[in-house]
Amino acid sequence: MSEGAALGGPVGAAALRRLLALWGRKLDLREVERALEQAGEPHFAGGREGLAALGGALERLGADQVRLAATRAGLLDARHLPALVDYDGRSWVLREIRDAQRLLDPGEGKPVEVDAALLADSYALWLEPPDAGGEDKDPGVARGLLATALGTRRRLLVEIAVATVLTSLLTVATSLFALQVYDRVVPAFAYATLWALAGVVGVLVVFDFVLRLVRARLLDRVSREVDEEVSVKVFRALAGVRLDARPRAVGSLAARVAGLETARAFFASTVLFTFAEIPFAMIFIVIIAFIAGPLAWIYIGLALAALSAAIIAYLRLRSLSELQLKAGYQRNGLLVESIHGAETIKAFGAGWRFAERWRESTAEIARMSLRARAAITGASTVATSLSSIAYVSVIVMGVYLIEAGQLTLGGLIATAILGNRVVGPIANGVNLIAQAQQATRSLHAVDGVLALPPEREPGVELLAPSAIEHAIVLDGTRFFYSNVPVPQVDVKALQIAEGERIMLLGPPGSGKSTLLRLLSGLYRPAAGRILIGGVDMSLLDPEFLRGMVGFLPQEVHLFRGTLRENLDIGGTAGDDALIEVVQTLGLDALVRDHPRGLDREIAEGGSGLSGGQRQLAGLARVMLRRPRVWLLDEPTAGLDAAFEARALSAFAQALAPSDTVVIATHRPGVIPFANRVLIMNRGRIARDGDPKTVLLALRAAAERGGSGEERGSGSA
Repeated sequence: MSEGAALGGPVGAAALRRLLALWGRKLDLREVERALEQAGEPHFAGGREGLAALGGALERLGADQVRLAATRAGLLDARHLPALVDYDGRSWVLREIRDAQRLLDPGEGKPVEVDAALLADSYALWLEPPDAGGEDKDPGVARGLLATALGTRRRLLVEIAVATVLTSLLTVATSLFALQVYDRVVPAFAYATLWALAGVVGVLVVFDFVLRLVRARLLDRVSREVDEEVSVKVFRALAGVRLDARPRAVGSLAARVAGLETARAFFASTVLFTFAEIPFAMIFIVIIAFIAGPLAWIYIGLALAALSAAIIAYLRLRSLSELQLKAGYQRNGLLVESIHGAETIKAFGAGWRFAERWRESTAEIARMSLRARAAITGASTVATSLSSIAYVSVIVMGVYLIEAGQLTLGGLIATAILGNRVVGPIANGVNLIAQAQQATRSLHAVDGVLALPPEREPGVELLAPSAIEHAIVLDGTRFFYSNVPVPQVDVKALQIAEGERIMLLGPPGSGKSTLLRLLSGLYRPAAGRILIGGVDMSLLDPEFLRGMVGFLPQEVHLFRGTLRENLDIGGTAGDDALIEVVQTLGLDALVRDHPRGLDREIAEGGSGLSGGQRQLAGLARVMLRRPRVWLLDEPTAGLDAAFEARALSAFAQALAPSDTVVIATHRPGVIPFANRVLIMNRGRIARDGDPKTVLLALRAAAERGGSGEERGSGSA
């Protein structure tokens, strides 16, 4: 590359305009040039200042909330495209990544193909648009679950609808009762007719009371069954999501799933009443037309005016509801984070910082809630005022119609009674706007959860062979976290034979834990493949793979329940094996010190137990499963020397001669049975060999100051 290219050229307006066009934002070239000029002409190699300048230019162009990262073109993956690259003295849009070619778009003219090797060291800028997180990639899935659950209970819904129809018809009977009494009974004082009519209406009132009770019970039953069915499906879908695709914000993710309750309550109860009553409101207007003639136009005008107010409120709430939900998710995430990290927050006196974040988040939600409430209150107030105006207008016009002989006093009273049943559903429909917005946005949020990639791809028949070898091969394996364009793991080739005992070393952040998760099948590589027994891991049934591969994470998580349930978390171990593992690892103290023994209660997260006890519990879990491939991430990090030696001795005795072991550790001296050492640095295998040769080379490199890579590896 030339000297100018090494320094990184300025970001070209044509390429940036083309990139924004691919996002659906079409801009004039001069507008883009002006924005870049005002930002100080940001360069590819401008560092943080260059990224900030480019971010300012994008903000001027209306593309705010875009995440930026400077990297090398050779590190980009297909998921990061399109991206900007600096090649041959000009800016290009990297459109496609093929086997050995890269498709570059100049922004004006014909795209060209460039050899991957020539482009590998070029400067690149990765820009992720704000909607790249994929929250609503597959809208309608959650709504489909609700619709299916409600559809299977259509008989109950029909019964609810029939009950609603009958209760609405009883309102007509009440108005006709008033019509007959005022027009026929009162002028003649026909008491026999009065009591006969009252008796009939009394029976109908009792019938109406029973119908309402039955309808309420049926609605409760539908809501309960739908909630149970749909929530279980959503939970199973969430549990089946690939770990590498799961969002990192656990609190926000939990809040999204909880939003299903809002949608379920809306679609399974409120909306049924309203949708069943609104058609009858229209029918009542027709009946009013037969009874009172022109007075029906008053209620028609009321309905149209209320509908207009509801539409205006809907338009005001459409964007506001989404922002309000997102702010609520963020605040919920802050709450969960503060609870989990309460010890750290108190220890470092950071309570004021989190309290300030909570205040800001609450204030923002309150501001949006006030705006939403103002929109709904305005529409509701309009509906209420219109109902009062309609009532007064009916009475006033009714007097004139009575004088003209076109209406009787009973007809006016009956019209007023029916008018209340016209106003009620319309007012409820206006109030339903806010709930509909909330329910719709909640369903979109749940759609985002259901759209996450599952472990079991739909339509793919996974393999569960009766026997398979467990030699592991990595071929061009690369893995990225959260679309970051720098691979956390980048292993071109690695073979792990059966029976090998491998010690995995490297500085913090070198990719050891991520590599173990890839080997366990919990993560899937973004590029390349991982074979076990000659079969791609992605083609094996996850349950089969879990039985053959045991993984101990660096941070052992215990769940609320008993000690027995936490050790034998899969529920497959017998009492003899459980007692043997507990005694071998030294966990018997937890059993002896409690009157309930293995059934002692464990709090959420294992609070009350030391870090070493939680670590031993995690090791016990793996030993009880008796896997053929053992992947352990810092298994003795929280143990003192005595318990560390005891745990390693117990672990070594549990191994079969053909078992494969990969242990990530920062204490290489404690793994005496390792016959191979892998040194990781920046996601790559820096060294590979027998322990004596590799460790001696590391010590020698550290003594003479070694290369940066060797020093980083030697720090393990």
